[in-house]
Amino acid sequence: MAAVHIWPSGADVPEAVEELQLDWGGAIGDRHHGVTMSSDVRQKEVFARGTEIRNHRQLSIVDLAELAAIARGLGIEHLAPGTIADNICTEGLTDLTSLAPLSRLVFASGAVLMTGGFNTPCTIAGRMVAARYGSAPEHFPKAAWDLRGITGWVERPGAIRPGDSVRVVPPTGM
Repeated sequence: MAAVHIWPSGADVPEAVEELQLDWGGAIGDRHHGVTMSSDVRQKEVFARGTEIRNHRQLSIVDLAELAAIARGLGIEHLAPGTIADNICTEGLTDLTSLAPLSRLVFASGAVLMTGGFNTPCTIAGRMVAARYGSAPEHFPKAAWDLRGITGWVERPGAIRPGDSVRVVPPTGM
């Protein structure tokens, strides 16, 4: 594990933390914490905007290799963990974004995350990168396509720390 972050409500940017505490609602203290969420444009084919639904986007997960590839695509030297509102930045899961949905990420503490799949790049993250590195926000979605990481939710609460190991368990019985 390379880094962990929370993005508190009211904060402009995510903050690095020494330990990411997870309960059934996700990362404690993060703006995306909660067992439920309001539907948005991603669910428009099923729900009216603002409908209360299960929060399957409790956490955002990226890998250092994919951040490096995004940086190259943007023509910047480096893209630091936390810049694009990731809660968890792994190291060594170089094809993280292409993991099958419903894979499990099992951490050293016993915490387990269920993966929800591809995290669509957006100009919100693009503006965060632009504020830190001076790149054009509108270039981020194209540079980050298939590299933006994944979303997930807590299947078993626990703590995650930089340096912890993580094991991927692919979905079975599908």
